[in-house]
Amino acid sequence: MTTVSDRRDQEDILYLGEYDYSLDSQNRVVIPKDWRRRDGETSLILFPGRNRDLLLHPIETLTEFISKARSMSLAGGMAQEALAWVGARSRRCNCDKQGRIKIDHELLEGIGVSKQIKMVGAITHIKLCSLENWQGTQFPGEVYLDEFRKINEADNDFMKMFVQTFGKQHGS
Repeated sequence: MTTVSDRRDQEDILYLGEYDYSLDSQNRVVIPKDWRRRDGETSLILFPGRNRDLLLHPIETLTEFISKARSMSLAGGMAQEALAWVGARSRRCNCDKQGRIKIDHELLEGIGVSKQIKMVGAITHIKLCSLENWQGTQFPGEVYLDEFRKINEADNDFMKMFVQTFGKQHGS
């Protein structure tokens, strides 16, 4: 059960900066200390992203989404399909005592990573990709400010966004 102090601890974490890491022989990578909970119980959910990347989200930030997903998945066929597609490709990652997580070989292959991985702080989550893929996704000029505006003005219906995003991937 997540307590108020657990949520505060997680809410204090901002994922900022970028790091290049080498995977060890077991496909483990260290999560930077600033990106881990102080109590050492960091639990993240690894999702497939849109641009040959993987996204790590703290499990605590998905609580509202999971609640909505439970109710929608009973009623909507498309929601069921989207949840199944993502669920089959997602993993729960718990940091070990050294702050490492293990990433499945198949997921790494899917994003073009064999030994070197880029970890990018995306404020609310962590983006994992190949070093080459990150170089190709830089925002030109100040376009990112337009995206920040959209986020600020967005409807907070995460389930609707989820179905639209992953439903399109599944159908294509």
